[in-house]
Amino acid sequence: MILVLSSLTLVACSNENSQPDEPKAKKVAVESQGHDYNYDVVTSATTTTFGTHPEAKYTKEEKEARMFWSVQSPTGLIKGHYYKNESEFDGGNRGILELVTDDDGKLIHVEFNEMASANYYEPKYANASKRLSDYAFFQASNTRTDDTLVTWVNGITFLEGQMLAENRLDGNFETVKGSSTSARNGMMPLAAEMKDWVKKPFGFYYYGIAEPLGNGLTARLQVVTEDGKLVSVKYDEIFADQKQEITDPNLQAFYRQSKYFSLDYGKETANSFVKFADGIEKQVLKTQDLLDVPEQDTESFRNYEKLAQKIHVEMGK
Repeated sequence: MILVLSSLTLVACSNENSQPDEPKAKKVAVESQGHDYNYDVVTSATTTTFGTHPEAKYTKEEKEARMFWSVQSPTGLIKGHYYKNESEFDGGNRGILELVTDDDGKLIHVEFNEMASANYYEPKYANASKRLSDYAFFQASNTRTDDTLVTWVNGITFLEGQMLAENRLDGNFETVKGSSTSARNGMMPLAAEMKDWVKKPFGFYYYGIAEPLGNGLTARLQVVTEDGKLVSVKYDEIFADQKQEITDPNLQAFYRQSKYFSLDYGKETANSFVKFADGIEKQVLKTQDLLDVPEQDTESFRNYEKLAQKIHVEMGK
């Protein structure tokens, strides 16, 4: 079963609030992971407000109620030919674009990640994932997002959805006004470089599976092979987009983050999950067997083993 990240529907064609020096925007309604968004979108870069701190328009509670973004991966199984491209842009931020296609070359999965630069102006986020840490909350807390009500995640998932829906990697795309820098300077150039790559298999194959655990967490395992050899095994557990969906009150603070990339969760747990996931990958790459891993009496190990068994079956087909 293949699931896409989002679907896009136009609902209007103007924005009376556009600034004179800004490209003319239009409203787009987006449905993603069961939540409706309304974005101002443009077809070129927008003027950045980086470094500004205008007067607040909302209280913290009001703004939290107005803003939403999703960090959830598609649930179910995705498998196909795998492609990866990465590069630094805008002062050392590292963009990483991963694509999966079916046997006919059609895009079935598009995922962009960005690691903040080593000298990022807010030291907490140096080398951190902008997608799966609390980086988007950091953006949301700044009053410069009071007008747009969007974060890095909104801009990227919107572009991912377009690429999937239109099955293309180059040419111009609409981007979310107020959250277009990484999309245009990071993701789009990487995608354009890959437009000819996806016309033929490179020998890399992807198996990805994500399943809700029923407690406000989703387990995700991503496996990549090169000519049949295991070369990447990434396991993570992603917290729900709404804190009330997380059954353990002690974990609700980490909503819209993942165990592997959450800076605060890592600090609170002495990076135990990172050590666990890295240990799994090291062992599997050594044995070349997803199931040849020393048993551990932990919930995360049992979650990993369940997904690994399913991918093991798929790899044997």
